[in-house]
Amino acid sequence: MTLTLADLHGLPLLGGLDDTKKQALLNQLNVRTYKRNEAVVQKGQPSSELFFLLNGRLKVVDYAPSGREVGFVFIESGSHFGELALIDGKPRSASIVATEKSTVAMLTKQHARTLMYSEPSVSEKLLKQLANIIRQNNEHMVMLGNTSAPTRVNILLLKYASEVNGQLVIEKPPTQSEMAIMTNTTRETVSRTLSQLIEQGVIEKQGKKLTILEPDALEEMVLDC
Repeated sequence: MTLTLADLHGLPLLGGLDDTKKQALLNQLNVRTYKRNEAVVQKGQPSSELFFLLNGRLKVVDYAPSGREVGFVFIESGSHFGELALIDGKPRSASIVATEKSTVAMLTKQHARTLMYSEPSVSEKLLKQLANIIRQNNEHMVMLGNTSAPTRVNILLLKYASEVNGQLVIEKPPTQSEMAIMTNTTRETVSRTLSQLIEQGVIEKQGKKLTILEPDALEEMVLDC
């Protein structure tokens, strides 16, 4: 795949750069396409590149000593990742796997650090991303601290919902297996919880999309537990 300026315009991290600087970056980026379930980054790798997801979707996943997948978050198209290893030089802290066919651009350590240290707008956005990672981790820990598995599923639905035309919608929800991993429960529990919410008219499923019809009711279920 040959990158163009239009591809870089879709990357928020580079939003503060003019076209001349973006044009220079085009010659520094390496591009690769990954198949579904293919690893983009392996935990423990001694790499420090900065990555950009041009299209597709990825998940950040870790593994328990038993080999079981444990909680993860998703990386959406347009996002960057890999900044932790870029900053501290330590091995990758988690694995990143494609959940669908995905195209990723990679900037080597030397070029990434030059970009980070010479462009204040990039430095600011990287810092904000790190703050967001901390917030997400804290929220995830609070969610897992809830003893009720159905409540953890409800919290996850509220977390992933975004407002679209006045409704709370999850356009690309995690699969039931993924939701089970993220909430430390079973797929059967997730399936049962979603079915009950649909029967109660709290949520609606259309294809893969989930719509929260009664957000107040869902929030009340969370607060009551």
